[in-house]
Amino acid sequence: ENYFEWAIETPPFAGDVPDIPGVTWVEDLEPYIERKLFTVNTGHATAAWFGYAAGIEKISDALADSSVAAKVADALADTKSLIVAKHGVDDVVQSAYVSKILKRFANPFLPDTTLRVGRGPLRKLSRHDRFISPASQLAERGMASDGLLAAIGAGLRFDSADDPEAVELQRLLAELSAEDAVAQITGLEPDHPLYAPVLEVFRQRQG
Repeated sequence: ENYFEWAIETPPFAGDVPDIPGVTWVEDLEPYIERKLFTVNTGHATAAWFGYAAGIEKISDALADSSVAAKVADALADTKSLIVAKHGVDDVVQSAYVSKILKRFANPFLPDTTLRVGRGPLRKLSRHDRFISPASQLAERGMASDGLLAAIGAGLRFDSADDPEAVELQRLLAELSAEDAVAQITGLEPDHPLYAPVLEVFRQRQG
């Protein structure tokens, strides 16, 4: 499966950068780091959580389900908007990158399961990880993040007894108020523009 991307920040070489097969030399790694985190990692977890909720075992089968695939596409449409707006990545280029990643997820020969990929929801829903970070940056720009908010809601419903983080997440949701749960799990402050919509997602989960 040919989806590998090897970007290296340009060092202060005296002359031209070395010619290394497969390497793309870039002045700033942040766009490439965020593109990977907010496409591969966000998309993978979204597929896992919605797939798990639908009783689907494999990630590839989750992507074959039209409802799950639509939810993943919605989340990645949000992150694509951020990558394009923040880093100036061409819309067509980012769309092609998303398509390539989705094709990889749908590969039936990959053994990834929704349970394994969905593990660690507390980490994945934390302030600077693959959901809250892009959604908060979109909110700060006055941009929508409905697909990411839906994925966050799916993460709150990931209740595998085999995952200690999922068990702890469900305990927090059962014992804390929505406000306290948002603060502890996401790290969002009440004055952040993403706080109110995320609070509503938590309230719906606890309702």
